[in-house]
Amino acid sequence: MTYHPTGKLDCVETATHYRERVRLNVQKLGSAPGLAVILGSADPGSVLYRDLLVRDCEELGIRTSLHLVESGIQAVKLIAHLNQDAGTKGIFIFYPLRYPELKDDEIMDLVDPGKDIEGLHSINIGYLNKFRKRMSEGLDRVCMVPCTGRAVIKVIKRGFGADFFAGKTVLVINDSLRIGRPVTAMVANLKGTPILCHQHTRPEHLEGFVKVADVIVSAVPGDNYRIPTEWIQPHALCVDLSHAGNFDYPALEAKGIQYTNTKRNSVGKVTRAMALLNLTYAAGV
Repeated sequence: MTYHPTGKLDCVETATHYRERVRLNVQKLGSAPGLAVILGSADPGSVLYRDLLVRDCEELGIRTSLHLVESGIQAVKLIAHLNQDAGTKGIFIFYPLRYPELKDDEIMDLVDPGKDIEGLHSINIGYLNKFRKRMSEGLDRVCMVPCTGRAVIKVIKRGFGADFFAGKTVLVINDSLRIGRPVTAMVANLKGTPILCHQHTRPEHLEGFVKVADVIVSAVPGDNYRIPTEWIQPHALCVDLSHAGNFDYPALEAKGIQYTNTKRNSVGKVTRAMALLNLTYAAGV
């Protein structure tokens, strides 16, 4: 069936579409794939997200094992065990872990690339930059693509068409390995023009970038950061990946600007669907 773009940023519809694909993939597998979920702290945001992910798994027929790690050494041992465990098809780790003896990017590279459903291992990031679809390990497995970045792309493509990004300028305000860098790579792969900004970007340059952007993806932590609405073009799409909100939503509505928010139209729903879709790929669909 051909999908007709709606011209809307609809995270709920996009998540529903991909959740159904996950459900069908689980049925094809014939058994419940196992997902190991690793939490490194009692951070309220991480705990809430973990609970939502576990709920999704229960609804879609996926087995979960929950793990709490309190040190880098404990994380290393657990990941080594899960890499070898035949019943564990995917591993999901909540970052940041903030262990003094190991950096997060080092822990990312300990996960078996074939079980790395977050798509953060250097091999998977390399495949993303090469725009490769499948892994070359003798198995016809789909490459793992970072979940949040892929969710952003899917929401926009569902609403505005598969070719939307060609020729568009996409500003990403976040340079993390989980969000900013993968999104810019995906935009470049789709023939868009990515601009990556971060805490060291000069304010006057940021203003100029916002004013020319067709899409603004923002994931700045903290409660007080807002992008001035007067900088944003009326036709621009605003994707908010922050916790507290990086945009003035009433002001965006008054200007007729489309946006995702941190609540009812959250990209987080789609991110979780992308993680579980990757899990089914890892399990062999």
